[in-house]
Amino acid sequence: MKRQSKIIAAIKLSVFIILLCMMLSGCAEKKEKLPTATYMGGNNTITEICKELSSAGASHVDTFQEWVTDFADSAGKNAKLKDSWSDPEKMHTDTGKCMDGWEKNHDYSDTDCRMTAFLLLDGLLHAESTEADYNGTYLMFDTEAIDNADRYKIIKQKINMFTTLYGEKHVTDEKHPETTFSDSWKHYGFQIDSDRISLLSIAIYDPDSDVIFVGHTGLLIKYSDYYLFVEKIAFEQPYQATKVHNMDELLNILSLRPEYFGEEGEAGPFVYNNGEYIGTLKKNIDMTEKTPCNRSK
Repeated sequence: MKRQSKIIAAIKLSVFIILLCMMLSGCAEKKEKLPTATYMGGNNTITEICKELSSAGASHVDTFQEWVTDFADSAGKNAKLKDSWSDPEKMHTDTGKCMDGWEKNHDYSDTDCRMTAFLLLDGLLHAESTEADYNGTYLMFDTEAIDNADRYKIIKQKINMFTTLYGEKHVTDEKHPETTFSDSWKHYGFQIDSDRISLLSIAIYDPDSDVIFVGHTGLLIKYSDYYLFVEKIAFEQPYQATKVHNMDELLNILSLRPEYFGEEGEAGPFVYNNGEYIGTLKKNIDMTEKTPCNRSK
């Protein structure tokens, strides 16, 4: 009888161990595979990203959520954006349908990358000084949108900081044009009061005008073992959130976008984390066309 009890106990222990191993294996399988990205096409991914932004200390997350939801319900539905995560290198959307979906439902301009990042950094981003006026042309679609829609009044209140941060700057060292944005960041005393949030910017060099301007930007959130990059791809184009293991992985993903590159042999595009130059994007031969943030209407 005692022997039988021992056998039963041993069987139960074996079953328990097997079940435990299966559970642990299941947890391992459920661990998110990186890199991964989403266009935030529905409530699940929108809510998830907004929680991450709030937890990291971003500003006006409620307003951001309104903007993303509005886009998903109009442009997103027309383009059938998914409410899920997928491989960022395989993501694609019908830009024309996004544009049609937005314009059919709105009589004012959509937001872009620069405006979105600036909203989320309000109160965190500071400058010791700013330019008194903006007389450039590279931000004309941004400033027009900000001036003509009440939804952008938060940005309008700090328009000089906005244009100083993102507007074109003349290159002073032709051998090292990548220093221009960093020098401007230091000159105006920009800083972000956060140990987790930073501003990732892609500066594009225009050799015809000999200037550099911020062609794309987004919010970068640092975690213990990965990064989350939150961006608006362009006017009337999707919002996107991307999770990566490291910065090299993120730069490789951004390199898939042809709109950031000029003619063969031209300098840039240069990438900065806040004001620190961290590298230059390398053109990928398998690029697919997308609408650029800096040239959209």
